[in-house]
Amino acid sequence: MSAEVLALATAFLRGFSTIPTRRGLQQSNARSSALIYLLVNTALLWILTVTLYPLEYLTTQGLEYFVLAGIFAPGIARTVRDVSIMRLGVAMTSPIVATNTLFAVLFATIFLHEPVTLPLLVGTTLVVGGVIVLSYRRGLGTWQRSSLLYPLLAALLFAASTTIRKVGLQASGLPLLGAAVTSSISLLLLASTMLLSRHRREPLLTLNRETAKLFVVSSITSSVAFLFYFLALSQGYLVRVQPIAATNPLFALLFSHLLLKDLESITFRIILGAALIFSGILFVLL
Repeated sequence: MSAEVLALATAFLRGFSTIPTRRGLQQSNARSSALIYLLVNTALLWILTVTLYPLEYLTTQGLEYFVLAGIFAPGIARTVRDVSIMRLGVAMTSPIVATNTLFAVLFATIFLHEPVTLPLLVGTTLVVGGVIVLSYRRGLGTWQRSSLLYPLLAALLFAASTTIRKVGLQASGLPLLGAAVTSSISLLLLASTMLLSRHRREPLLTLNRETAKLFVVSSITSSVAFLFYFLALSQGYLVRVQPIAATNPLFALLFSHLLLKDLESITFRIILGAALIFSGILFVLL
């Protein structure tokens, strides 16, 4: 498959994975979902890696980039984003963090010297605009201007991680191994965070059999999407892959309308955001 098709498949699977996650979160918490995802993702990727690659590939050049990428995001970036949510709320944080796609394209142009055309820039801007429209929520409350540094930093870190992954893929040429290493670093960071916060009153994990099943289904789907994303980056330009992969909110809304009618409703804002994203995809594919 081409890089563009793999990126679109990434967005499609990411969008679908939100459905079982949303159901599971009705009786659980985000930490439980994240832990199961990383456990499943890391296990599947390492099984595939050990099966398909000779053991000497585990010391191949470029692995340090995947380690660094995993530390940047979701490691530090996710922590900074969560601080932003606490200070500004989801309504302000989500749209600003969504601009990471623009930063990723900018970084790829500056540091990787990837070619950027006018249709690509227009398409990327439309996709980011659509994601911002879809993620915007009312109820901004009061906040300090200095707090805007947190979501901006998170967006930069997410973009930097994407760029570093691309560098690692250029150095190693092993997308499966790169995905496994990145996922492992993310799992270690999450486990460390959970150990440091174990003294809190609320439970670290909230799971029952039903929510565990839902999170496993979501995790398997997300793991395949994660692998597709690395394959797309290894085959194509980041400036084309990232805008397409970032359209997952469009698919999430489509699946929500079909499968979560009791929890979601279609509004003018959703229609506008979807139209912007769809238009952006067409421009990127030109």
